[in-house]
Amino acid sequence: MKLLQRICLFAAIPVILALCVCRTPLRFGAQADALFGTVADTYEAGEETVEVSRTSLPQGSSVLLLRGWTLGGEDRCVMGSFQTAHRTLRSRAIWSTEIADDTLSVRWFDGQIWHDEPIRTGKYHSNTAFFLTGRDFSALCYTPQVWAFRENGSRQLADNWLGWIEADQTKNGWRLTFCTPRMKGSSTADFTFLTVADSSGIDWTRDGIPALWSNYRNAGDGRWCFDGYYTPSPETYIPTGNRVFFRNAASYMIRSFLYQAGSTRTARDLSIAMLDTMISEQSDDGCWPTLSGSTWLESEYGIGAGFFDTRFNTEFAGLLLLAEYRFPSDIYRDSLRRYCGFFKDFAENYHSETGLGGWFIPDYWHEGMSSVSHTSLNHQLAEILFLYRASDALADDSLSALADRMLLAVDETGEDWVLPDGNLHYQVSQDGEYGNTDYPYLTYDDLFKLQKYLSDRFSRTDPVLDLLMQHKRAWMDANGITAYMK
Repeated sequence: MKLLQRICLFAAIPVILALCVCRTPLRFGAQADALFGTVADTYEAGEETVEVSRTSLPQGSSVLLLRGWTLGGEDRCVMGSFQTAHRTLRSRAIWSTEIADDTLSVRWFDGQIWHDEPIRTGKYHSNTAFFLTGRDFSALCYTPQVWAFRENGSRQLADNWLGWIEADQTKNGWRLTFCTPRMKGSSTADFTFLTVADSSGIDWTRDGIPALWSNYRNAGDGRWCFDGYYTPSPETYIPTGNRVFFRNAASYMIRSFLYQAGSTRTARDLSIAMLDTMISEQSDDGCWPTLSGSTWLESEYGIGAGFFDTRFNTEFAGLLLLAEYRFPSDIYRDSLRRYCGFFKDFAENYHSETGLGGWFIPDYWHEGMSSVSHTSLNHQLAEILFLYRASDALADDSLSALADRMLLAVDETGEDWVLPDGNLHYQVSQDGEYGNTDYPYLTYDDLFKLQKYLSDRFSRTDPVLDLLMQHKRAWMDANGITAYMK
């Protein structure tokens, strides 16, 4: 079933008249095919061709940014951001699409149970995600969410933050219109609409699928926005506060979609579009900076806003490796090479060296910092594992050589990480002082995953990793912690 994407253009209506006589939201947009009419970029992902389109549509003092992907010539994903310079006086219809299928059903989760019913004319509100199914069509709709832009690339959910979708029956099917409530100045309303060209986007009859997708409604602590993945700002971040989110380079939301990519087309398409979005945010240096400031990094090391966080970057680079395995692509390999090049230079310039030549790599960096940060054990372990895997994927022996040096640092200092109660220190400073208390089980999982990789790759295990795992596991068992990897 061919999906006709259309954004409707309406003549401007005086605000006073609109408020008095017009009951539907004020509509803005562009002519048909304004987004997909021009293909800006094309690349291969596995056996499919991905076409990427972008456009910016001025709307008076506001602007509608659109980014679209056509996958395999059939599926389409649209992400939009309606950005205001000044407050709007009423709700607005910012984007519309027409679907040539009159048999649509709509599914949503109310927090306890799923609802599934035939679509009807009216407003679909009070939910963040709706899923459509037709004869030869399925779709995911992430409704518009309104955010106020804050400093350091952060954003804050508005008091009246949730938009809605209006459904209207047409001669050939249905028109869906994405709407926003009134917005303040310097705000954005972001949405996502993904269509699969048959009814198999998500197989809702499979065991566990409804429960799994109840977690991916773009609600709660992890939310996808036009320029990436956002999570609540910690108390030490600048800015922070009620409903303040920062762009988190780790992009944890993508991981689940990648794991499902082989069996769920909606998940596969979303992961490709989201990865592409994050790659476009990669810095000229090759990393993904945390745009927020941090009070403790500033006070301890003079590290300001826009800092490099090795753990967040390692997490996302690991997603690129997984994507390269699922559907190989030049854009994933190129992004990985750029990041690995950055990391090698960073390690060369800022490592601390142990007696036998092992390297500890600091957790954070900023070009204006006054001193070099500590190294936490969990960061070091995650980076070692990533470098070994990247070395295999990119056929780059220099990455495994760096991983060897970093593992040597852990091997040399093994017992030094153990606290009297069996728990582990969290970090080691540049001058070799250990301190702070480790996470309950995160570092154990990092030890477990690295040890498993070494066993699979080299048919051997590392005795120091075993020692640290034994101490950590005994401490976890004694303290009733059971969520660790087994």
